[in-house]
Order: sequence, then C-alpha cells, then structure tokens
Amino acid sequence: MKEFSNQQIKQFNEYLPGVKSYLDALEHQDLWWTTVAMVGKINNENIDPQLLVSVVETQKEFQNLRDIMMQSLVNRYLNQASSEMTLNAQASIDMIIRNLFERTADVGFLATDDDLVEFLTKEQVTEQEQTFIEHRIQEYVAKYSVYDDIVLLNPQGEVRAKLNENNPVTISSDPLIQQALRTQEAYIEIYRHSDIFPNKTQSLIYAKRIENQGQAVGVLCMSFEFSEEMEGIFNTLIKETPGYELMLLDESGKVIAANSETQSSLGKQVTEPRQDTAPKMSAQGLEFCTLTHGYQGFKGLKWYGYAKAGYQTAFQKGKEEASIEVEINHDSSIYLHDLEEMNLKVSTLLLIVILNGKITSLKRDVKAFLPVLDSFQDISQNIQEIFDDFIHHIHQVLVKTIITKVEFSASLAVEVMDRNLYERANDCRWWALNSTFRELLTKHAESTTLQVQETDELHKILKYINDLYTVYTNIMLYDARGKILAVSNPDESYLVGTQLPQQSVITDCLKLDSTQKYTVSKFEQTDLYSDRHTYVYHAPVKHWEQPNKNVGGIALVFDSEPEFQAMLQETEPKYLNKEINEATHCLFTTPAGEIISSSSDRFSVGQQLVLPSSLKELPNGKSGAIEWQYEGKKCIVGYKLSEGYREYKVNDGYQNDILAMVITFIE
Repeated sequence: MKEFSNQQIKQFNEYLPGVKSYLDALEHQDLWWTTVAMVGKINNENIDPQLLVSVVETQKEFQNLRDIMMQSLVNRYLNQASSEMTLNAQASIDMIIRNLFERTADVGFLATDDDLVEFLTKEQVTEQEQTFIEHRIQEYVAKYSVYDDIVLLNPQGEVRAKLNENNPVTISSDPLIQQALRTQEAYIEIYRHSDIFPNKTQSLIYAKRIENQGQAVGVLCMSFEFSEEMEGIFNTLIKETPGYELMLLDESGKVIAANSETQSSLGKQVTEPRQDTAPKMSAQGLEFCTLTHGYQGFKGLKWYGYAKAGYQTAFQKGKEEASIEVEINHDSSIYLHDLEEMNLKVSTLLLIVILNGKITSLKRDVKAFLPVLDSFQDISQNIQEIFDDFIHHIHQVLVKTIITKVEFSASLAVEVMDRNLYERANDCRWWALNSTFRELLTKHAESTTLQVQETDELHKILKYINDLYTVYTNIMLYDARGKILAVSNPDESYLVGTQLPQQSVITDCLKLDSTQKYTVSKFEQTDLYSDRHTYVYHAPVKHWEQPNKNVGGIALVFDSEPEFQAMLQETEPKYLNKEINEATHCLFTTPAGEIISSSSDRFSVGQQLVLPSSLKELPNGKSGAIEWQYEGKKCIVGYKLSEGYREYKVNDGYQNDILAMVITFIE
C-alpha cells in the first residue's frame, strides 16, 4: 500500500468528499478526546495517573488506526483511478497493434497476387488490362475497408495503378521504394509523410516488393486509414471513462493520435516516452505511458499508449447507471478483516480504560471523574460507529472498482472479438477471388480432371496463405458438390477427396451471388477442428469467365480455442488482491448462454448457462454490470453484447451476437 503524507491526504480531500467527511469526523473525535482527557487531568488530582497515561496511549492507537484507515481509503480510490487509466492506455496501443498485425499479412499476400504480378511484368498494358487491375484493387478494399489507398509502382517509382482517384501522384522519389526492393525483411512499415500519398500529412504505409520468378517487378504500397481507426478506438474507450486524455505517441514522445486534439494537438511533445509500471502522480493528476504487449510476437513501430487525467476526473464516480449496490459479506475472502480487527482493538482498549477508571473512581470515591469516563464512553461509541461506516465505505469503493473493471473488460473483450472476426470475414471473400483458384476450379467444374501439378499448385498457394495468416488450422478449396480439392495443412491432406461436413453451410455458400457475401457455420463441434467447437468461414469461388456462376468455395477453419482464449486473457481485469484475481472469470457466450470460450476451468466451452433475465434480450452494444447468484455464490458480472465493427455484422448481412461476460465472485 502506497504511503501518503498528511498534505497529500488533504490534497485528495478536495476531490474525495467522502474521505474528507470521515477525516473531519475522526479529527473531531480526536479533538474531543484530547479535551476530555485534559479536563479529567486538571480536575481529578486524586485519580491514578496511570489511568490518564492509558487514555493517552489508547488515543495514539486510535490516531494510528485513523491514519491507516485514511491511507487504505485513499489507496483504494487511487487503485480504482489507476486501474482505469492503465486499462485505457494499454488498450489504446494493443488494439491498434492487433489490427496492424493483420496488415503485415495482407501486404505479404497481396504482393504475390497473380494478377498484380502479371500486370507489373508488362511494360505496356491495354486500357482493358488497366481497368481490370484497378477493379482488382477496388475489390480488395471493398473487403478490407481499413485502407484508404493502394498504389502499385514499378522499380523506377512510376505509378502503374492506384485506388484513390484523388491521389495526384504519378511518380515517387520516396526512398521507401528502393528500401522495399532491397530489403530481406518480409515487409516495410513506416509512419511519416510520403510523396506516394501527397494529400496526407502522415501516412502509415505497408510496402513490399513484387517479384516474378525471383526478379523484382515493382512495389506494393498500402496506406492504412490510421486516423479513422484511432478515432474509433478512442471513442470506444472513452465511453467508459469520459474526461480522460488518450494519446498514441511515437518513439520520441510526440502525439500521433489523440482523442481530443484541442487538449493535445498532433505533433506536440507531451512526455518522455517510457514504460511505466504504474500511473505516475503529479500535482495536476495521473498519467500512464506504456508499450504494447504485442500480438503473436508482432509489436509494430515503437509507439506508446498514453493516458492522463486530472484528479477530479480520475476520482469521479463514473456513470450512475453502472452503479449497483452489492454488500460484501463478513465471510467473503475479500472482506477487510484486518481493518475490522484494528477497530475492535481500539474499541476494546478504550473500554478497558473506561472500566478500570470506573472501578478506580469508586474505590477512591472520586465520583467527579465519572462524567469524564462517561464522555469517553460516548467517544468510544461514536468512533465505533464512524469506523464501522468507514469500513463499509471502503468495501463499497472496492465493489465500485470491481464493477468498473468487469464492465470495462467485458466491453474491451467483445470489441477485440468483433475486430478479429471482421478480418476472418474479409479473408475468405478475398482469397476466393484468387485467379488460380478460379481458373482451376472452373476447369474442374467443366469435368476436366486436374493434373497433379495443378493440385499441387492449389496446395502451395493455400499453404503460403496459411503461413501468413496463422489464425487458421486449415484452409480448404472445395467443388460445387462440397468435395475437398486442396488443403493448406499438409497434416490434413487425408481430407482431399472427402466431403465437407456442415452441408447446409456449403449449400448457402454456393447460392451467394456477390463477391461481397460470405457465410459462417454455427459455433459447433466439427471434425474439421478435432471435434471441438469453432467457426468455419465460407465464400464462393466464381467461374473464370462467368462471374455470376459459382464453381466451388473456400473454407477457413478458425483456430478458435487459443484465439478466443488470448482475447479473454489480454482483456481480463487485473487486481492487486490475489483472491479477487482468482475469483474472476471471463467468458464469451451466445445470447442464449452457450459458452464459446472461457478463461478458466470453472466454465467449459459448450456449457449452457442459465443467464439472468436482464441479460437475455439486450440491444446490440449494451453494456453494464449486475449482481448475480451463480450456484449459490454472489458475484458481480460485467457484460456487453457485441455491436459489430465497421461493416461487419452491421450492414453485411451476417448476424452473430456475442455476449462478453466478466464474472467476479465476492463470496
């Protein structure tokens, strides 16, 4: 527990009226104690002096308990504020890094796209070929809407194709081009101004050379919609903690994104970049700076998440609608027994002093001292009541901290899930448009047997994709009858030639009439995932010459078990109290209560929960916290029902509501 000086306690009193009221009440009792003791000493010369010594010593015990209580209460308020600040700063950097991890795979895949490679190998192209490749890029961004522009350049920096018609660039001298052509790295990632995207002050660019038979034929540059994405992240976070300043800093400590540009303008130096272990305190308030935890080993550019708030904001109660009244029982593992025992000790000591005083007064016939002892008895009762109320208040601060954390973590978890599964919906639709897939599946559909080398080519491409996008256990191509033609996972090559399970999903997929549409299996056990629960994403593969005709499909087996576990573990609340950490469990469920993933063995995937009635018909995006009795145990539950991300589950025709729950048992 952090120790505060009396001056700091008084400073916090300005922002914590609850602390001030208790301190004023206890100081009043302390002053009254001193006054009564002085009156007793002056007017009772015949009393045993040791009795007055005991009164003074007991008063010191009381003062010590008062100070400990104050320290404990301020620390708990500070812990609540620090926790919110830490979560916000960490989430702001981790959420964007998770997103950018997907971009590193995108640039690796798109740079090997057959159509892009063939286009760049030609010195002269027809108008039809130019239109085709521009349409190809548009198809890509229609699915991965996180890009605002994509540019193809030849090795001399001449622009061969671009997405954004308003981008005036025709030739670039950016050293990024030569760097991409020469590097041995899988890709180049930069954040700065570039003449490739001259309309933007700063661009977050992913670049990779495009090769044909080992010869560099050009460079692919993908511009990520960084400002828009950070605005969405900040808006998501700030809903839970209004008044906070949230920022992303570059490696020099300058602001590259902020939730409020009026408070922290872009490019401003706000602090020395560092990795804090806990929020720092200043005369103005709290601040916290942190690096990303990374995602699957990827940490991106050396950026920092940064949050700051004045004490008035940091200590505010928060949303009233999130408040629930929950009592912590005496037998709870998180009950503050140590404070209660100290309170009992002081009360007992004072009671002993009073009893001894009355006995001594009667023995020595010093009846004038009895009113003094009666006053001490009144003081004792007042102190007991104040401390009882004080301990209850500290428990309520602890409850409010739990409520804040479970609600925030549930909101964060389902946000991360929607963002992740958005990528899965994009992947299946884009990969289905691969020209080699379309040509060979068309050939197969026209009753032409695929040659061994052609099947090997399908396996090779699928494996290359899966090596880039590691969240799948297998990626499969199947024909119009649902027969598997090729797989990405060599260990599951035995599936080739067999019929895909979940026939109804395949039927739905093969009916889709647009390259923007996809379908997903229910979250259920499948042989494709070792009889475990997962989602399988499907998109139709179009006929090579008749784009309105489907000749098969692509199926992506999502590695749900570790991926969902990671989402829950990364977003779960962290407490200073070990018992509370052990009593906290994070879940993804369906609205009907079927568990999709769990952070602990107490809840298992596929288990059916009987949810509280208040959680059964939530509107999308609704979050909050409730008290719940689960198997006879009282707990606090933070929750949020998914609301989608960008177009995913918003206007793309896919409905899959997920409820995130964070459960902390308090008895």
